[in-house]
Amino acid sequence: MAKLIVVCGSTGQVGGSIARRMLKEGWRVRGITRNVNGDAAKALAEQGAEMTTADYDDEASLMKAFEGANAIFGLTQFWEYLMTLGQHGAGQKEYEQILTIARVASQTKTLEHFILHTLASGEKLAGLEFACPHWDYKDKAADEIKKSMPELAAKTTFLWIGWFTSNLWGLIRPMEVPGTYGGHIWLVPGKPSLLMYITDIENNVGIFVKYILAKPDISRGAKYVSVHTDIVPYGDALKTWCEVTGKRAEFIEISDSASEGLMGVFGKELASQFRMNEVAEGDWGKPYGKDVVTSAELGIPASELLNMKQSLEANKEKL
Repeated sequence: MAKLIVVCGSTGQVGGSIARRMLKEGWRVRGITRNVNGDAAKALAEQGAEMTTADYDDEASLMKAFEGANAIFGLTQFWEYLMTLGQHGAGQKEYEQILTIARVASQTKTLEHFILHTLASGEKLAGLEFACPHWDYKDKAADEIKKSMPELAAKTTFLWIGWFTSNLWGLIRPMEVPGTYGGHIWLVPGKPSLLMYITDIENNVGIFVKYILAKPDISRGAKYVSVHTDIVPYGDALKTWCEVTGKRAEFIEISDSASEGLMGVFGKELASQFRMNEVAEGDWGKPYGKDVVTSAELGIPASELLNMKQSLEANKEKL
C-alpha cells in the first residue's frame, strides 16, 4: 500500500502545494482543512485526497487525523491571530499549536518523517532587538522540540519558506498612482538593497517536500531546509516585476511607523521582518551552521523549480 502523508493546512498555498505534489508522486494524502465542503477541499478530493478536519488546540482531533501517517507536514497560521492577539500573542499561540502538533506526531507509531514549517530566528540572526514574532516563536518551538522530544527530533526536518512571489500580486503588490499615466509605487519598510529569499509557493514547496521524503536521511535529525530559488535585493525584485509586466514602478522606502500607520499591526510586523533581514544581510543559515541542508544536497534539479522571474511570468495575468 502507498505511504500516507497528512498535510496540515492542505487547502492553503503551502499545504496545497505539498498535497498536490505528493498525490502526483503516488502517495496517499490526507488533507486537514477547516471546511471539507469548500471548493479547494473538493478539488483535492477529486484528485484523490482524503479530506478531514482537526483543531490544532485539540490533541484528540489531531490524533485521529494523524492515525496511520508515515509522514506529517505541520503548519500553523501566525497571521490568522495577529489582528486579534497582536504580534507576541499571535506568536505565543503559534508556538503552543506547533508543540501540540509535535506532541501528537511523537505519539503516532507509524510516523517516519515529520516536516514542520518554521523560520530562522531574528534574534539569532541580528540580535535581541531584532527578534521578529512571526519568525522567532516558530524557531523557539523548533528548539523546544529538539530539547524535549528527542525521538521526534530525530525524524524531523524544519522547513523554512522564503518570501512568496505571490505577494507581488497579493496584499503588498505595487500600487498604481492616479494621474501618473500608469505609474506605480511600492511602499516598503526597508531598503532596496535588502536581500530576500524568494520562492514560488505553488510549485516549489511541493517539489522540496518530494525530495525531502525521497531522501529522508539527508534532512532528518532536526536539520533545516530553506525553500527558495533566489536571494535578491528587494529593489531588484521590483525591477523584475516591471520587466515582466511592462509597467513603470518606483521603490519608496517608508518608516516603520508609516508602515504601521498604513497597515496597522500587519505593517508593524512586516517592518520588523524587513529591518531584521537588513541586519542579517541575506544569510539565514549562519547561526545554524552545518544543520542547514541545501537544495543541491537534496539533489533537486533547478529545472524542476520556478525562479522568481518564471513565477511572475507564469502568473502575469494576476500582476
